[in-house]
Amino acid sequence: MHPDPNDPDGDWPLAPGEPGREVWYSLVSPQDASVAFWYRYTLLSTESGRQEGRVWAALTDRENPAESTFVSESFAFEDVWPDSDPFELTIGDSVLTSSSATGEVGDIAWDLEYDPDTYAFTPLRSETLTEILSKTIGTGKHWSRNESVFMDGKITVGDRTIELDGAPGHQGHTVSSRSPPEDWTWVQCNDFADEESAVLEALRLDDKLSLCFRVDGEIYPLNRLKHVLPVSPWANEIGHDEVGHWRFRGEGEGIELQVTVESPEDHWQKVSYMVPDDSLRYNAHCSLSDVTVTYQKDGEPARTITSNAARAEWVSEEPPLEGEYQPDWD
Repeated sequence: MHPDPNDPDGDWPLAPGEPGREVWYSLVSPQDASVAFWYRYTLLSTESGRQEGRVWAALTDRENPAESTFVSESFAFEDVWPDSDPFELTIGDSVLTSSSATGEVGDIAWDLEYDPDTYAFTPLRSETLTEILSKTIGTGKHWSRNESVFMDGKITVGDRTIELDGAPGHQGHTVSSRSPPEDWTWVQCNDFADEESAVLEALRLDDKLSLCFRVDGEIYPLNRLKHVLPVSPWANEIGHDEVGHWRFRGEGEGIELQVTVESPEDHWQKVSYMVPDDSLRYNAHCSLSDVTVTYQKDGEPARTITSNAARAEWVSEEPPLEGEYQPDWD
């Protein structure tokens, strides 16, 4: 795959005051879904001159929510090295490639590796149109570079060690040269106990919904303009969307699917981040969400599959849920 969808989009380090933001993020849960781990590597340059590389890590504990934790650390650009061909991003002592991730922030450390996915999902299938919209109206870009991978390695939190062996995981890359959308909703899951081959991803931006479903080695991306634009008679449909509760459907490419996402109250991570115009976005994230997918391939009976290890998030300019959001940007 060349160029690698993980390759840096910006010419970092940017000049002070030149707006830009790139995020490489990943999520993984052991096969028993007892915990969920979410980590990010971010490069930021704002209009006011703030510049940093930042690494964060969040562990969600299903059985003992009080053991859930979030840590974050920022670095000057002198400690940041984004490289291409092959992709390798270094921020401080943390390093991300398209097949591995290592890092240490506070009392959380991770050392993971995986075989890269051969398919990268984008919210809009046309790369040309994505590039035009990004340059003209600042819509940004997104790639699910490793939409479905299986990770080996370990995570340590203080004196606790979590061993991973073939753990379902995901890794993506997002770019914004201006401000990202005011709000969005996202879900991803590749941990369906009753259908190991299934992968789901969905992203709502404003009233536009992009979907991707994979099963039995087939890929069904519902991300052409006719699927995404709500005025289209073939558009993906949002039935209901509020924080913690999302329902949507899509049809095309030889498949029909209906999806329900529910996020339990005690599994949230509430985080905030700065964007290029110096404003904040607030992210209510639940890496241990429940998802139900009913799908029907052409000429076959409908089937329903479920998971309790979906990764879901609601993001907006105002906090989606009450409570404290970290880190503190004062």
